[in-house]
Amino acid sequence: MTTRPIRTPALLPLPTSRRHSRMLALAGLSLLAGMTLLPNVGFSAESGQPQPIAIPEAMRPNMDITSEPLHFGKSLPVTQGIVHIAASSSGQSQEMASAAVSAPIAGKVVGDLPQLGQSVKAGEALVTLISPQLAQDQAQWSMANAQAAVARQSLNRDQALYKNGLIAKKRLDATRAEAETAAAELAGATARLRLAGVTHPGQNLKSDAAKLVVTAPIGGVVTQRSVIPGTRVTTGQPLLEITATNQQWWLMPVPPALAPTPGTQASLKIDGCPEAAPVRLIDLTVDPHSQMITLRAQPKTACPALRPGQIGTATLWITSAQSYASVPITALTELDDSTHVFVQRGDQYLPIPVSLHGEGDGQAFVTGPFQAEDRVVTQGMSRLKALGEGMGAQ
Repeated sequence: MTTRPIRTPALLPLPTSRRHSRMLALAGLSLLAGMTLLPNVGFSAESGQPQPIAIPEAMRPNMDITSEPLHFGKSLPVTQGIVHIAASSSGQSQEMASAAVSAPIAGKVVGDLPQLGQSVKAGEALVTLISPQLAQDQAQWSMANAQAAVARQSLNRDQALYKNGLIAKKRLDATRAEAETAAAELAGATARLRLAGVTHPGQNLKSDAAKLVVTAPIGGVVTQRSVIPGTRVTTGQPLLEITATNQQWWLMPVPPALAPTPGTQASLKIDGCPEAAPVRLIDLTVDPHSQMITLRAQPKTACPALRPGQIGTATLWITSAQSYASVPITALTELDDSTHVFVQRGDQYLPIPVSLHGEGDGQAFVTGPFQAEDRVVTQGMSRLKALGEGMGAQ
């Protein structure tokens, strides 16, 4: 058996047009083979570490970049929600103690009145009334006081005369009866003034006989006001209500998933209040309608900006074992579909990827590959972003 060698057909020369197309195809394959995927903006493909943004020297004086130090802490805002304000006096557990202030006499309201939510002290002036009836009662008291004084003098004189045998006992008895009647009328006039709130009858008879100042029976905040200047009121008509605020409770419903775990320090913060209120109690019973549980927080000192019955907005904060960087919310930017901040590290600027864990008080709380000397960029982020994406450097 004989074998024949296999002949390889010779390559025929291609026409010029086909040869040109083949050369272009080979060149394209060679180019693709030599290409590598471009790394994400500001990152090294080998190390995955943030890389400084190249800023042309000619552009540096006009970049207008502002940065500030990073702040780290373990307090983290969890959620915001509606908070209800309740108050309790000393010795009363979360119960409201209040006092109604009524008009002790008919009259007209004049002058300034305390505003809703205003704090007042016991004995502080609340409402001024101008009352013709008060002036009349003052005049009657003055007459009764004068008659009682004359009757007492007559009784003293007749007692001395009777002792010396100069008058009959019948006259002494009549004088004594007149003195007792005058004293009773004075007592009645005094009682009417006391009921009207005049504790010292006769002191203001000349200039302010018709004016009565109603004072606060207890300290607290004004929670209701039923009159305005110019209102005419009758005896016993409600004027104000004051709620005692020896203690203050802030009640905030939250989803069970966001409630602090046992042993976690938590507090509620309300804008305008000088201090946060530590969470003291957690109602573990889920409300069947809202599917929420209630956090009960109590500030050390009652917030003067709040009043019982008020509804506001509070932020729930917890103390975490992890540390977070606090940056202005406006410092966050999006690069490659992820959240970044720009930091200044020495004289270089780098994009840092971050994970957002919470927002509160205008700050974002994030984690990321920061270094101790980093400063977060708060102005000029758009120019840095453009340079990092290869724009604006021409």
